Amino acid sequence: MPRPDPDRTRLVELRSRIAALEGRLSSEAQLQPDPASAANGQGPARLLTGVAGFDGLFAAAGMPCGTLHEATSAESRSGGALTGFAAALLSCLAARRTGAVLWVMEPDGGRETGSPNAEGLARFGLDPARVVLVRARCVAEMLWAVEEGVQAKGVCAVVAEMRGAPRALDLTASRRLLLRAEAGGATAFLLRHAGGAAPTAAVTRFRIAARPSGGREDRRLAPLGRPGWRVELQRNRDGRPGTVELEWDHAMRSFAAPADREPVVPRTGDGPAGAPGTGRVVAFARR
Repeated sequence: MPRPDPDRTRLVELRSRIAALEGRLSSEAQLQPDPASAANGQGPARLLTGVAGFDGLFAAAGMPCGTLHEATSAESRSGGALTGFAAALLSCLAARRTGAVLWVMEPDGGRETGSPNAEGLARFGLDPARVVLVRARCVAEMLWAVEEGVQAKGVCAVVAEMRGAPRALDLTASRRLLLRAEAGGATAFLLRHAGGAAPTAAVTRFRIAARPSGGREDRRLAPLGRPGWRVELQRNRDGRPGTVELEWDHAMRSFAAPADREPVVPRTGDGPAGAPGTGRVVAFARR
């Protein structure tokens, strides 16, 4: 019996996925996971945040899983916002998939932006016990660890955290990472602090900035309110670019649209009616 041609099989799979994106397949077929995710038992191929403004930016509702995404910040001091946004996405992903989260950092990673904190990850609903933190000796070693991680069966997501645009992370290296992520089924994230425009093969590129906290949760548990982000989807090969504002609801452990901000000083109620004689001209005696 002749063996199936792997290249031809891959071509058929790609054609089916393109047909689904163009709406030429039935709704039942469009909801099926992509072949790589199905083969690895990783669950649905789309990550829904529940915020229509974000989920609607993609060709099919939700961010695609089992591929390579990129998120950047304009400055190192925005590192907390970038890391928080990644932790929120990972929390949603880990809630739907089994396996560990491999978090790989460059040698000097965390010197300016800080390292992932167990208590902070737990606050986003991500079990710290599922996070494997790796500090590589060089960027090339970091990329190697990420490539191996996306192919591991016991890993559901891999994060590569770095500063700027390292020379080793060129178009060829990111393309290789993309292909291995799609073949392995794990979702990979490139987090670039103070990262300017750089060519990569990532399916999406997010620009993350902090926004003022709007939701008022229980101040005994969350005195600073909900964390919020201004997310600019600069490149989207699975849909269209756009900008949306998001918040994280710690109680529900999910994303939420920004709540209406309450005033710092409560509004005053209606004042008393005008004094009698209002509107009349009153002459005062000269002194």
